[in-house]
Amino acid sequence: MAPRLSFFTGKGGVGKSTLSSLYALAQAKRGGQVLLISMDPAHNLGDIFQRELGEEEVRCADGLLVCEPDIREWSKRYIHDIEEQVRASYRYLTALNLDGYFSVLRHSPGLEEYAMTLIFRTLLERHSGLDALVFDMPPTALTLRFLASPSISRIWLEQLIALRRAMLERKEMITTVTLGRRVIETDRIVRRLEVERETAHSAEALFRDKRTTFFVVRNPDTLSAKEAKRIQGEMAALDLSPVHLLLNKMEADAAGSPAAAEAFAVFPYSPAELCGLPALEKYLTSISSNFGE
Repeated sequence: MAPRLSFFTGKGGVGKSTLSSLYALAQAKRGGQVLLISMDPAHNLGDIFQRELGEEEVRCADGLLVCEPDIREWSKRYIHDIEEQVRASYRYLTALNLDGYFSVLRHSPGLEEYAMTLIFRTLLERHSGLDALVFDMPPTALTLRFLASPSISRIWLEQLIALRRAMLERKEMITTVTLGRRVIETDRIVRRLEVERETAHSAEALFRDKRTTFFVVRNPDTLSAKEAKRIQGEMAALDLSPVHLLLNKMEADAAGSPAAAEAFAVFPYSPAELCGLPALEKYLTSISSNFGE
């Protein structure tokens, strides 16, 4: 069985990194083997655990690994792979000095979310034996583009496959008329597009799997509340569920407020900084034992 997936999102500064850290730590304390991943280019997990973090997973507690992949480096790897594929497929165009045209790839829209997709696939494959993967996501816009990318890619690839097949049919007709023979070998481009389509479909299915959970973090203020509502609406449009609302930095005298009533879980404001394993563990003991279910 694949690991359970949990995604923490919300407006910048609401405490996504802290709550995802607490959640991952709670899962590990319940006996799970957990990987916590920062998908935010502005990483905070190293500060929270007071450890030097990077691409390689670091054990920050019993049962808890943490890493901070560099999205910019993954973008560069993706561009390099595309350049190599183009060179291999179009060797006959080397005289045109293709290197001069590759610079446009570095400014392509969608690079960040595709780099996040590569990170997601790689870590899921590498850690398929773990119990849970917890993702500390970037602010709203990039997170939603990432979550929508499998569906968008699948639809786009289906259209490309249909277009390529239509082109091949025309090519076969012309070849038959002019040369008296048919093109019978399987088209490599169609095969590649079909593989990419299946990959996108698999990611889409994972995001929609009922074992995958989405947590939207908000604070008691109006701005983060409105953004949380927008995120919930966008996720509903993507057919993603369950989506749980977490109310963070709640003052003690507001525990009975409407905002607290509609939240899946409420996290009281901590006067002490939640940095370092002892501080995280102390805070965990002070909140509901249901956190981490």
